Amino acid sequence: MFSTKLIRMICAGAIIGCSASIAMAQLPDRRTIFTFSGPVAIPGATLPAGRYVFRLAEPGSSARVVQVFSADGKKPYGMFFSHPAERVEAARDPEVRFLETGKGAPAAIKTWWYPGERTGFEFVYPKDQARRLAQGSKESVLTTKSASSTTNQSNTANLTRISPTGEETNAGDAAATAPTGAAQQGAVADASINFPRASQAESEAPVQTGTIARNSRTGLPGTASSVPLFGLVGLIAIAAAMALRFWRSGDTPASIR
Repeated sequence: MFSTKLIRMICAGAIIGCSASIAMAQLPDRRTIFTFSGPVAIPGATLPAGRYVFRLAEPGSSARVVQVFSADGKKPYGMFFSHPAERVEAARDPEVRFLETGKGAPAAIKTWWYPGERTGFEFVYPKDQARRLAQGSKESVLTTKSASSTTNQSNTANLTRISPTGEETNAGDAAATAPTGAAQQGAVADASINFPRASQAESEAPVQTGTIARNSRTGLPGTASSVPLFGLVGLIAIAAAMALRFWRSGDTPASIR
């Protein structure tokens, strides 16, 4: 009887430990890797086909600035402002959703979603770009109330949505709905990726050439470590081995006899 109780206690502890491991595995900057087979439009820029890391630039603050790096974390492509987007059910996998664009135009990212969360990130496009995107789609595009042509000018709380006909409506806080647009799944990025220091990220950010736009905001270094996670998994394995030994032998520790 005591042996059964011990096994149940250890199993319960293992479940709690696994839950803690999952929580620890969710890095605060929500780094996600996406692989694009063709060019992809983002605010103020167009990314060539390739693999990229999306992450929050300032995960400890209320700012919702999305930073894009090369897949190895070494090359910064810029930083882009976003607005909260709500969905009815939490995302099961990391994904981006695209705006519908005109024929021949690169797909444009509308929202970025992280697994297990109902609140995502809707990109704020410079007004000039947003107007062009809206004209080629069947939905409105989030942009600024004032005229803007660069990502830096999108750093404002005064937002609007511009429709395909050019009409503007207040952005506000949209109600939770099912996400729209074509979806592409990504993968949660590894904690071992190191990002450049703020000064280095700024100096290496590419200058706008019609394809990649420079953003003067800077990034933060990656500091997350997977060491605590490995230690917790090891403790769970030891506890499971003890439970199996007691169950096989029929013995119980002296402390519970």
